[in-house]
Amino acid sequence: MIPVQLSTAISNSESINWKRYNGEEEEDEERYKYEEEEDFIEVEYRPTAVPITREILQKIQRELGLIQLCWPEKDIRKEVYLLTLPNSYCSVNDKERLLLLYAENFRRQFHTKYKDRKPILLACENECGVQKFVSTSIRRSTLPYPELYTWQGCAKFVSDYISYEPLGKEDLVLVRKT
Repeated sequence: MIPVQLSTAISNSESINWKRYNGEEEEDEERYKYEEEEDFIEVEYRPTAVPITREILQKIQRELGLIQLCWPEKDIRKEVYLLTLPNSYCSVNDKERLLLLYAENFRRQFHTKYKDRKPILLACENECGVQKFVSTSIRRSTLPYPELYTWQGCAKFVSDYISYEPLGKEDLVLVRKT
């Protein structure tokens, strides 16, 4: 039975099946089953085999934001362009490895805590194919005005640079002309 307070709010709704409240639903149950069976065709599910290539694995890795924790040595003598780059572009030193380990740990914790969010970008491959940490994704950017980092500094800035001018008639409400 519907409470009296809700009956006026629900009475205008067309999406409610009133037969449920009157007990008539059981009579029409077989008819609904028959209609549902006509609407659908049974199809056997056959998964298609996709060849796993290096490109597909790299694409999945980028989408998931995975960080590689193994660092194979790459031969940079094969391409002339790579020879022009500094050695730090083509290799990962011990500090960077430790940083990538911390970043992977953080990524796992973030994914465990926020499963519905898009994965964050913490590391990506550079032009040499070496995965490097992206520092701007964790560290906040610095403002050119360090006094604005605290609320006291913000209050001082507002008091120094903004002047208060009271309105002539405080009881009038301004309305925009359209």
